[in-house]
Amino acid sequence: MQRIIHLMVTSPPPASPPASVALKRLCRQVGLHATNCTAAFIDNRQQDVVHESALFLQTLHKLWESQDVDPAEVWTELLRRLEVAELLMKLNQPPHRKKRNGKIVRPWRVTTSKLP
Repeated sequence: MQRIIHLMVTSPPPASPPASVALKRLCRQVGLHATNCTAAFIDNRQQDVVHESALFLQTLHKLWESQDVDPAEVWTELLRRLEVAELLMKLNQPPHRKKRNGKIVRPWRVTTSKLP
């Protein structure tokens, strides 16, 4: 008995569903406020930096809500990153020891300023 092998032509996996019009609008607003905040900073317009920063955070919060992201999780993650960065800065400070041959000995030196 012969075996018949059927080759199935498969289409590529379905793409993720297109973002809704409202979600696209919300994403554009987040980007617009971030851009406006950056431009205000470059132009040294402090009041506009404050205003656009607040609008950015408000709109970002709406984006989180639309994606069922708990804002507390985001703020907790940000706080964790800041605490790690502060720890790395403390570790990078010279110890309170005597200088050896005129040089301060550092047991460990952090060579990056990027947050983890």
